[in-house]
Amino acid sequence: MREKIDNKYFYWGITFLGVITASIILFFTIYRWKEIVNFIIYLLKIFTPIFYGLLMAYIFSPVLKFLEEKYFSKLGKKIFKKNKKRVKIFSRTMSISVSGILFFLMIFGVIKYIIPEMFKSINMIIVNTPLYIENVKEWLINVFANDKEMQEIIIKNYDNATTYLMNYINNSLMPSMNEIISQLSNSILGILKFIFNLILGFMVAIYVLIGKDKFIAQAKKMMYAFLNKNQAKIVLENVRYAHKMFGSFLYGKVIDSLIIGIICFIFMIIFKMPYAILIAVIVGVTNIIPYFGPFIGAIPSALLILLVSPTKCLTFVIFIIILQQFDGNILEPKILGSKTGLKSFWVLFAILIFGGLFGFLGMLFGVPLFAIIYTFINGICERRLYDKNLPINTNDYVNVDFIDDDNEVVYFR
Repeated sequence: MREKIDNKYFYWGITFLGVITASIILFFTIYRWKEIVNFIIYLLKIFTPIFYGLLMAYIFSPVLKFLEEKYFSKLGKKIFKKNKKRVKIFSRTMSISVSGILFFLMIFGVIKYIIPEMFKSINMIIVNTPLYIENVKEWLINVFANDKEMQEIIIKNYDNATTYLMNYINNSLMPSMNEIISQLSNSILGILKFIFNLILGFMVAIYVLIGKDKFIAQAKKMMYAFLNKNQAKIVLENVRYAHKMFGSFLYGKVIDSLIIGIICFIFMIIFKMPYAILIAVIVGVTNIIPYFGPFIGAIPSALLILLVSPTKCLTFVIFIIILQQFDGNILEPKILGSKTGLKSFWVLFAILIFGGLFGFLGMLFGVPLFAIIYTFINGICERRLYDKNLPINTNDYVNVDFIDDDNEVVYFR
């Protein structure tokens, strides 16, 4: 009896000590919040090259796997015959080398051709804005030539809107752009540091890709060392599902959007549309975002073309509608397959919530991330229902009134 009382007081003491310790930590965290945040930012800066490297390794991994399986493993077997170790080293080395070359060629192409053209187009828009405003005004006058009263009302409102726009450009936008350009010009050290971290990250990515099989094996080894077999199995299943979800969705969306961007660029060139590269990039990049992406890209692009030619703007809008129908019904299902498995409501929910919290990246990664969370919670629910010997299928609960203590389902009358 005395031993039970002693144990009770011992646990009380441990609980009290834990509460006091947690309170001290909480107080210290609040009191030194700025220093803690600065320390975390400092640590993140130190680990920046590693983050870059892990991200690049994850992006390169499918390309590496494709090159290994389709080309260099077969070539290695012909060169080294039955020496599996040399075949593995050769195929991995050649695949990493080719992936790196493709990466740098892509970066070079973007810097050399796409970015200068985009800046050129933006500069042309700023310079020619007054001319575009006059072109639209003349078009409106011609459209309402037979209705002088309506023409007067529209032109008056149009003049007010353009005056406000020009004041905004001259007083707010241009000074902000000049300030940004000035900051970029003065941030040579920051740009050099970014390039340095990117190079270090690329080196980290190479080492990660070289030893990725061993790293994965070490991670599994640690899981089985610290978790029981069932827990380790669940963790591995969830990690594989998360990788499959993120990988297939992200790579599929990038390929799909790249194709859409190229098709848009070809159309712009054939029909001699203005700002071909800029608009193709806008349409392609925003197409990565589910549901809202096509509208986010199409609306500003159509407005840009409208400033130059209303007729071409109408042609562009019709083309975008056809292109998005082709993408949504043919191209995207072919590339992404069943996608995330989420219903339309949950896709919309994920985009709105994650987009509101994290902006563009939230809109991009929100859908696969929410699909993982949704599947994880659904799996927990199904396991608990199974343990309670209750129905697992959601449709079985549509007309359920309640379930009694004997697990008998009572339905609504």
